[in-house]
Amino acid sequence: MIYKKLIRPVLFLFDAESVHDFVLKFLSKAAFLYPVFKKIYSPGIDQKIIINNLIFKNPLGLAAGFDKNGIAIRFWEAIGFSHVEIGTVTPLPQKGNEKPRIFRLKKDEALINRLGFNNRGTDEIRENILSAKRLVNKDFVIGVNIGKNKITPIKDAVNDYMICFRKMYDAADYFTINISSPNTEGLRLLHEKEHLDILLEEIQKLNIEISKSKSSSVKCIFLKIAPDLTEEMTEMIYNVSVKNNITGIIATNTTVERINLKTAVNEQGGLSGKPLKSLSDNILKKLSRLNQNNELVLIGAGGIFNHNDYADKIKSGAVLVQVYTGFMYDGPAIIKNILSK
Repeated sequence: MIYKKLIRPVLFLFDAESVHDFVLKFLSKAAFLYPVFKKIYSPGIDQKIIINNLIFKNPLGLAAGFDKNGIAIRFWEAIGFSHVEIGTVTPLPQKGNEKPRIFRLKKDEALINRLGFNNRGTDEIRENILSAKRLVNKDFVIGVNIGKNKITPIKDAVNDYMICFRKMYDAADYFTINISSPNTEGLRLLHEKEHLDILLEEIQKLNIEISKSKSSSVKCIFLKIAPDLTEEMTEMIYNVSVKNNITGIIATNTTVERINLKTAVNEQGGLSGKPLKSLSDNILKKLSRLNQNNELVLIGAGGIFNHNDYADKIKSGAVLVQVYTGFMYDGPAIIKNILSK
């Protein structure tokens, strides 16, 4: 209540991206407060989820895009998430799209962003994660979401993903292949079978190659997909993922649709928050129907603000659930509110 009544109204007076960056920097330097945050916000609930060689202490994590550069990893652990997904990471640092590029839709409890994979690149983010790993508990899972640089043509995209995979291998507990951001021109073409099959095949080959060289288990690999897919596209993506032994699918990223919004808005980019929920739920349900033999692990993301939203994802087939926009609107208490019911 403190966040929603006192802190959020102040934060929402300022530009969304500037506030976001300021808060992340503060949290990254406020380690002395982490025990307090843990006592207040962590649900302290043991709901272990095991996926291959990974153990998640509960089903709730922070989605990619919130902490792109991995600077506040210890905070995410302190407040009770089981995992955080860092990124999207690209081989080279890039500034992303022109500002302003994040817009709050307060009446809809939503956001539009067109950030465009702004991040500090593999080398710096790798060091950030490895530094944090020395300080977080072993049971906190750190995923790395990877993508291509803006200047890389789609025909060469596989190379960018492989560079990220190789460089981030020791830092990542699992990988997510992001083909679904609407803010990098042409990226969603990677949903098409001719591109997707090659991408997943090459990444999985590299996964096996590196694991053999290190005498370790292969990494879990998830594919993050768009909510704006037809039934046929969804089925094709599912089948290609199974064929290439991908661990699972994250459903979903942001949407380019603008349906039933209360806010008059004319901004390009991906829409997240409450208006995304039904679209992402529908994709998750389609995947679940295809997944009768549990060949893939499904992760639900999109429009999660409370326990009922979370329960909808679980009922629709999700094993793990990730929040993003709900955290911006409800603050750290969202974790306990979701998991303690």
